Amino acid sequence: MIVALVASVWDPLTRFLERGVGLLPVLLAVLIVLVVGLILAWVIDAMMRAMLRRIGFDRVAQRPQVADTMRRAGLWQSPSALVGQVTRWLIVVFTLIGALSILSAEATDAVIGAMVNYLPRLAAALLIFVVGYAVSTFFARSVLLWAVNARLRGARWLAGGVQLLVGVFFAALALDNLGFGREIALVVLAILLGGGVLAGALAFGLAGKDLARHTLERMTHEARDEDHDTLSHL
Repeated sequence: MIVALVASVWDPLTRFLERGVGLLPVLLAVLIVLVVGLILAWVIDAMMRAMLRRIGFDRVAQRPQVADTMRRAGLWQSPSALVGQVTRWLIVVFTLIGALSILSAEATDAVIGAMVNYLPRLAAALLIFVVGYAVSTFFARSVLLWAVNARLRGARWLAGGVQLLVGVFFAALALDNLGFGREIALVVLAILLGGGVLAGALAFGLAGKDLARHTLERMTHEARDEDHDTLSHL
């Protein structure tokens, strides 16, 4: 009884240890690939930044139009830093794929196939984001110019609301193109559109208050002037 109990515990433990010892070279190779790949990614990142700074690549960001576009997009880093980061993460991705290929060739083929099939959708989504940003910026500036010329208060809020609505619309299109569930994208779009409509109504109300007051005052003065002219004529 005791022998059978010991055997029932010892045999699985022995098989586990044998498999673990057999996997040690593979795991060691994966660890070496990961460490070397990560070190290489950071070294190349630093080299790319230094080389691009030396050739004056960051001067591109000093142009007013480029600086304004990067600031609006939330990119506060220099162009050389952005290129270095993109290069670093590309190397990290390929390092992970290489480490995965050591563990399983079939898994690597599946991952690469999924990435290749997803690249067109990702490219289309990025294009939609870029077009959406350009269109939203154009509409925001147009609305801001109109509101400033009309002397409306809250012109910047109104322009920001228009840019948010247009941006959310294109973001929903991009998410739908990526396959993130049309229902979720539509719900988010509906919520943000509802909030945008409410914010726009409040902005129009606050901005139109002074316009309505000036209009009523002008109409009142005109009516008084007409009455005064009529009485003077009599």
